[in-house]
Amino acid sequence: MTEEWSADRIQDATYRAKFLDVPKIIADWTSEAGGIAGKDVLDFGCGEGTMAVAMAVDQNAHRVVGVDVHREIESALPLAQSQLGLRRLPDNLQIEMVDPSASLEKFGSFDVIYSWSVFEHIQQDLLLDCLAKMKRVLRPQGVMFLQTTPLFYSAYGSHLEPWIPVPWAHLSMQQNLYYAELRKRTSNQEEYESLLRTYETLNRATDWQIIRAAKAAGFEITREHRTYDDFPIPDEVREIYKEEALRTNQLVFLAKHATEQV
Repeated sequence: MTEEWSADRIQDATYRAKFLDVPKIIADWTSEAGGIAGKDVLDFGCGEGTMAVAMAVDQNAHRVVGVDVHREIESALPLAQSQLGLRRLPDNLQIEMVDPSASLEKFGSFDVIYSWSVFEHIQQDLLLDCLAKMKRVLRPQGVMFLQTTPLFYSAYGSHLEPWIPVPWAHLSMQQNLYYAELRKRTSNQEEYESLLRTYETLNRATDWQIIRAAKAAGFEITREHRTYDDFPIPDEVREIYKEEALRTNQLVFLAKHATEQV
């Protein structure tokens, strides 16, 4: 039985968005397949687990498994305690750190699989493998929801907008000068190195490359949505890259097993 909790206790704006807003978006997108309530759900790349907790206690999923390759998952309970008043994680939630190469099949199969702002961080040569692993644990009538932003070639695809708020700076500035600018705007060496790791491990996948990988993995795309940047594109960037890639900052899609794959 789930312990008492209250979203009214939430003080952190980011936690509030991840706990209340994002799960509602995912529930809406998956509503054509029955939504989240009563379903077995996989959160692929759950981070600190906020959305997975929400799916378990607020969206009334039957079972939720959250997986990630980082130790961020260890923050799930402390955050739920401080922001919601939960003393322990709910019984219908399992959060585990996994190896990037590990199969997901030990967790069973799922009605809904979702991934939120994860796929821009996945090593590029593992994109197809990750999608194939997700498909293998998706039940025949299940759905997979994927959202990723900002894509690398978009205005702030560097993920460093708070520190270098110049559109497409990561594509127009000489790299050592870009790094020097980042160092000037960070408070200490630890912060700088952490941000640099995040930036340097971003993949360069475009929206269409991710869509093609999903189809190659055996998914059929049933619904797509993109958002676009409208900043003026610097001439030195425009003459090198396609405008479509530069403008597209977010990809969202819903997928199911391709008909011939069921």
